Amino acid sequence: MNATLCAATLALVACVAGAALGQPKVTISANKTRVGMGRPIEIAATVTDEDGQPVGGARLLPYVNGKRWGPHELTDDKGRAVMIIPLPDVGRADIVAEAALGTKDAPERWIWAASPGDGQKLRLEGSFDLPVEPLGATLWLAVDDRASVSVNDQHLADTGGWTDVKPVRIDAHLLHRGRNALLVEAENGSGPAGLLAYMQVDTAVGPQVVATDGRWKVFEGDGPAVPATDLGGPDTYPWSETMNTWPHVLPKARLFAGTPIPEGATLSNTVTVDVEPRELSYIKEDPAHLVGAQWEPWFTPLAANWATAQAVPLMGFYWSDIPSVTRQHMIWLMESGVDFLVVDWTNHIWGCEHWYERGPGAQSIVDATTSALDVLAGMRDAGLRVPKMVLYPGLNNGPTTTMTAVNEELNWIYDNYVASPRYHDLFQEYLGKPLVLIHNGGGPAALDASPVKVDDTHFTVRWHSSQNQIGRCHEQGFWSWMDGSLEPMVTYFQGEPECLTVSVAFFGNGGWLYPEAYGRRGGWTYVESFKAALKYRPRVIELHQFQEFAGQPEGGGYGEKHDMYVDSYSVELSDDFEPVSLTAPAYRGSGGWGYYYLNLTRALVDLYRQEPAETTVVAVDQPRYGAKVPRGKLDVSWTWAGAEPKAFTVSVGGKVLGEHLQGTKATVDLSAVPPGPAALRVTAGGTKSRYLLSYTEDSLPLDEPVEAYVEVPIELVP
Repeated sequence: MNATLCAATLALVACVAGAALGQPKVTISANKTRVGMGRPIEIAATVTDEDGQPVGGARLLPYVNGKRWGPHELTDDKGRAVMIIPLPDVGRADIVAEAALGTKDAPERWIWAASPGDGQKLRLEGSFDLPVEPLGATLWLAVDDRASVSVNDQHLADTGGWTDVKPVRIDAHLLHRGRNALLVEAENGSGPAGLLAYMQVDTAVGPQVVATDGRWKVFEGDGPAVPATDLGGPDTYPWSETMNTWPHVLPKARLFAGTPIPEGATLSNTVTVDVEPRELSYIKEDPAHLVGAQWEPWFTPLAANWATAQAVPLMGFYWSDIPSVTRQHMIWLMESGVDFLVVDWTNHIWGCEHWYERGPGAQSIVDATTSALDVLAGMRDAGLRVPKMVLYPGLNNGPTTTMTAVNEELNWIYDNYVASPRYHDLFQEYLGKPLVLIHNGGGPAALDASPVKVDDTHFTVRWHSSQNQIGRCHEQGFWSWMDGSLEPMVTYFQGEPECLTVSVAFFGNGGWLYPEAYGRRGGWTYVESFKAALKYRPRVIELHQFQEFAGQPEGGGYGEKHDMYVDSYSVELSDDFEPVSLTAPAYRGSGGWGYYYLNLTRALVDLYRQEPAETTVVAVDQPRYGAKVPRGKLDVSWTWAGAEPKAFTVSVGGKVLGEHLQGTKATVDLSAVPPGPAALRVTAGGTKSRYLLSYTEDSLPLDEPVEAYVEVPIELVP
């Protein structure tokens, strides 16, 4: 490492100290002291160092009554952060925030050769200059898979793995003033490969830092030295998922709801909020027009682990068997007009001949479902109009099981759930029996090929598929998990529209990165998809979907090119409407959609229950949330559903820039609007709405309707 490189590395020392925080001061305040159950509060936090200077990049972990609850946020350059936290449990809520480690300014990077391979052996070398005599050093080194480490040709240690890295102490005599070299001989067994090193050298003038980065040299075999390939910071997936002792990585378990406050945590002052019982605001029921929300119980340590989540829920990462999480979900869904949950068991028994052969991962999802039923039973007993359940097993979804196993599963569901006095009334009745959906990606041909037929003794069975715009399974009576079409496919029963599925966003053939996909587009896709529900008014609509938060890691997509990403990909290319943080860091970026898509769901379901349409819903496609917009001409586009507007008005920062507009597009002039943050509003004249499309809190129905509008936060720049 030359002098320029050494200076660049040593310049990071102050930043690393900021990441480690030392003994900061954390101060929080709440915007409310009393709140109704399930409603949000805002916690404003400030973090300063021992000298009173703001600390940016500090990770804030909120706790309610001693346990983690709320999104993990990072402070901005002014040391500030806002945490929006829903409170579902009635009673006193004592809230504190912990200032924990941040990785924003950590200097070390995962590195390797440009092309990792199985059985690959490399030499990786970093040189560094010390301006004074060293007093000793401490080295942390993580590797996938094994390494031998030397400093100045003196062997230090042999090591492997990244989960529980133990620091290596380096005696002062092994280092010297001037040029030094750290050499790692590393080997990868198979799969991903990487090296991460962070060394702190103690000197009389303060600690000096050496870290792996893209300027290290890599030697493979007898080949020449090449610059290392930078794979990402210390919190890079997949390694960060199980890094428990790395100096700048917070153990993943600390992020989960329900985790207790650790000993020695740096905590804020306490703010107290009284959570009070309240009457929930239900959308009117209509048994002839049922609404189901696809809901996942698969967040368990043995199933889905949030590794590639595109956003952070307002409770923080969670496991599906936490009662407070389920209670908050149900409050949101009850006030959104949801009649039943489509509870995903589709991937339980792939490869099994019998239901009893299910593995521990499948059983953990069953256990989470049982926990949810217990929560629903308790809320029902308290007089709440809880949503029912519709269980959703799977015959095949790529991998397959047997019809015998499915029938055994149905009998188990009936015996343990439906026939239970505790749960029997918590299942959605349809055509005289509890409804069950069974996923069958093979379509009618898979049913014809099976010598065993489905046992519908206890259930009304509807087969479920996806991408019906391709397979046309809806023409054979199949319902759909998701269709890759702006006008979803309609399934008919006895000549009448029976079911269709509307989507927040969707992909078609090829997944999220292929041209057939439609991202969120500011709610445009959701509203356009929902128009089919208003046009056909089927007996059932499914909402795709409440929460998914799972997908394939970068480079791990399906297909020959590994570029076919399904489930969720990014904030834009995903389909969840569970409320999430607007700012918290996630797998492919930071920040999400807040309460916006939950509120959009409420406005749309309210509209679905009207005949004829009384209200209107508006969504803006362009510009998008948080867009930086030059002050000049701006193209604005939107869509709407429901009662027809007389005209549209576009305003920015309260200044009307276009009025009496027809159609769904306009160009406005921003030159008279001052730079800085502003809200772009599109208002549908002559309409009304009972719900506000807020990003920061869930909307309850308004006492007096307002003209339908939507606001998009933007920033005007020169």
